[in-house]
Amino acid sequence: MFSLRTTCILVFVVIVIAAAPAAGQDDVITRARAAAAAGRRTDALAMLEAHLAEAPRDVDARLVYGLVLSWEGRYDEARAALQQVLAQTPTYTDARVALMNVEYWSGRSTEAREQADRILSTNPGNTTARAVHDRLAAAARPWWVQTTYSFDSFSDDRDPWQEVALSITRRTAVGSVIVRATQSARFGLDDQLFEGEFYPRFRPGTYAFVGVGFSSNAELYPDYRVAGDLYQSLGRGWEVSGGARYLNFETPTKIYVGTLTKYIGNWMLTGKVYAVPAENDLNSTSYYGGFRRYFGGDGTSYWGASYGHGFSREEIRDVADLTTLHSDTIRAETDQLVGGRMRLWINGGSSRQERVALPVLWQISVSAGFSVQF
Repeated sequence: MFSLRTTCILVFVVIVIAAAPAAGQDDVITRARAAAAAGRRTDALAMLEAHLAEAPRDVDARLVYGLVLSWEGRYDEARAALQQVLAQTPTYTDARVALMNVEYWSGRSTEAREQADRILSTNPGNTTARAVHDRLAAAARPWWVQTTYSFDSFSDDRDPWQEVALSITRRTAVGSVIVRATQSARFGLDDQLFEGEFYPRFRPGTYAFVGVGFSSNAELYPDYRVAGDLYQSLGRGWEVSGGARYLNFETPTKIYVGTLTKYIGNWMLTGKVYAVPAENDLNSTSYYGGFRRYFGGDGTSYWGASYGHGFSREEIRDVADLTTLHSDTIRAETDQLVGGRMRLWINGGSSRQERVALPVLWQISVSAGFSVQF
């Protein structure tokens, strides 16, 4: 498994080789890139120094110069070169990512976190900045405790559904681990679900989700459930994922899921498909599409909305979610970091479900919660 530093170096080698130089720079920057990629970094630095003496405002050449210095471990010189680039072009994302890496590699965690947050505040889909941010956050305050409450009401006067959950999250250098307990009251029944989730990060842009759970009496929740997804960044703000769910109800159910996501500045657009291959009425395909607008100093707070057709909930956990088919659902959500150590979130939605020989059923769902970091 590559270390974060090794992966970042490889990413920037690709960037400096692949990026097209501006007119008048072709010869020196191309030769310097080739020399650096071949391991002749001293030669690359000499070429760039001579060029910058004649063209001191060439930010592309100075960026490459700062990158090569950072790979040589000459962090103070690299920092000065990259800060000069950003003084000329404050929105040059590649230069700020390079400066973030210099601060991170040189052990200046506070400065590295500051640069990561600045990148994510305008580009929340930047995988390198997200990896550095998460690793530093895990080292500073690794624990989150969260509680949530959900309430569902219906137009046919049935009793409302209620659900309460408590979870503890431990962030680590390789990903977050979550333990959750959920209590549900539906159909006059009570049940509990106990889950464990892991979000391993293999390298910037490649991570996964693995979840397992079991219920106390399998009246509302499956006897056990297993879930997993693999996520991969494709570059240029694109990300794909694929995964599966296995829910061991009285009739075991398999669900396959695929996602396509696009980051555009502070916006995230997502499309998702769930397929349930079955030989009964559960055989179905559900579609979801939505967006989020990120904001805040580190680009983790957001508001958004989504539309779905099929299951009224995207993540199926209990028998009621599984049997609520052919619904059209609209949701709105917000999640906000408050004071650096607390998150508040709320989402609400309305679902319209067609029923055979019965009036249309409307379902109103509201969930809210908060978490505290320590």
